[in-house]
Order: sequence, then structure tokens, then C-alpha cells
Amino acid sequence: MKAFSLLLAASALTIPANFSYAGESQPIPWNYEGDRGPLHWGSLGPDFALCDKGMAQSPVDLLRSRALPLDAIQFSYKDAPFHVINNGHTLEELEPISETVKSRYPKHGQTVLHFDRDSTIVFDGDLYLLEQFHFHVPSEHTVDQKHYPMELHLVHHNERHEAAVVAVFMEEGKHNPFFETFLEHAPDKVGEVIDDHEHMVNPMDLLPKRRSYYRYFGSYTTPPCHEGVIWAVMHDPIEVSAEQIRRFRSLLGHDNVRPTQPLHKRFVLESYLESYYVGGASQTK
Repeated sequence: MKAFSLLLAASALTIPANFSYAGESQPIPWNYEGDRGPLHWGSLGPDFALCDKGMAQSPVDLLRSRALPLDAIQFSYKDAPFHVINNGHTLEELEPISETVKSRYPKHGQTVLHFDRDSTIVFDGDLYLLEQFHFHVPSEHTVDQKHYPMELHLVHHNERHEAAVVAVFMEEGKHNPFFETFLEHAPDKVGEVIDDHEHMVNPMDLLPKRRSYYRYFGSYTTPPCHEGVIWAVMHDPIEVSAEQIRRFRSLLGHDNVRPTQPLHKRFVLESYLESYYVGGASQTK
């Protein structure tokens, strides 16, 4: 399994060091509708060419997968103050950088023990720092071509400037207190930032209890659609209420979903040893 993981990792492309989130600071305007929507992104400029010509684009449909005993992702998320941005494309919580880190990219040899104030994951033996998380309505990934009402993306980077995104489906169900707090702090005007240091947020509260997942190599789902992103899409969704879904869409003002992309010669892996958490203990079945 170790050799297989290394083979997969070797096929991933490196994300440029100055690339943080594809929805920010782009000189070419784009959106989710009309002649600047997803079907036209690749023709808006040469920097966006991958959106049309890339062979490892995201999102994808997750129906056809191969079951393997994938390693569990080790989550170590910490409390952080609210810093929510409305960039016109989504509502995004930007993680702070501690004084000891100074960078989104860990240095060689560092472990989770070096980041007592920073949110991290260990994925395939690599340490990644959480950069930001944001939401899409409806879901971008599908299962048997069916969308969930919403999808959460948690974006991380490792020491080689590679990206790992953990995605969590959000289904209609009971009221979600954590998501409610996020909505209360979310700005409704494009370009507005809510910076609230009196209230804390911990994205661990947005993860399902069971942590089994789909895994594949893809891209960012927004222009310029850089490839080389490793995706982990959680099997289990979390619940949010119908009213909370409506409020998120109302705050954003539009849907923000890219259609699913062809797999081409890629394949989707799926963990069949299902790691899950009950009462804080990790179990396998």
C-alpha cells in the first residue's frame, strides 16, 4: 500500500507557491452564469486554458470507485477567530497564521507537534496546514450523478506547495449550530470581511463522525483550474436545515457550482476499512 501511495503521489503536479485560492485576486473576471460561467472559463484567457484542456479536472462523479485499505486522515483542527470573506464566488473562512508558522507551508521535518495553535491534517504521511474553508451550493461532486444541497471544502497545503482538499457533503436535516454561527458572521456584500476575535470557530465541528472517504487527483474547481490537487471526499454527509441552506444561498445571491468533469484515465479510490469516531475513540470495521 505504501508503494502504491507513492506511485499515486508521483503523478500529482505542484501548485505554484503564490497560488492560494482560485477565486481571489484574479485579473480576469469570471462567474457562475452566462458568458463568463463555467462553460466559458477556458476561453476567457490563456491563464484559464486548463479549465477546458486539462485532463485531471474537478469536480467528478464518484460512482465508479476502487476499494482499498486507505490510511485514515489525521485531523488536528484548532479554535480560531472568525475571519469570513465574501469574495463574490463563495463565503470563506480564512485561517490565521500563528507567529511561529509565518507560512502556509510546513518546513521539512516538522510534525503536528510544531503547530499547537494551527489546524493541520496528516494525509498519506504528509503534513498539511489548513488555509481556508468555504462552501458551495449545491454540491460540486456528485454520487451517481446526484447532488447534495451543499458541499464544504477545506483547503490545505504541504511543504512542497501541493494542495489537499477535504470535501464534506451537506444534506438537509436537523439544524446545525456550528453552521448557524458561521451564517451569523457571514457578510452579505461582495468584498466585505467580518473579522471577529471574540468568537472562535473550529472546523472539526463540520466533519462527520465517520471519516471514511473517496480519494482522487484533480484540480481546483475555480479558475484558473490548476491541477495536482489531492481530494478526499468524505462518505458521510453532515446535516444542515433547509432554512440554513436557503440563508446561505440568499447571502451569496447565486449558486456556485462547476459541472462535473470527465475522469479520463484517472480512477477514484474508496476506503473500505471505514474509520469512524464514537465518543472520541477511533474504530475500524
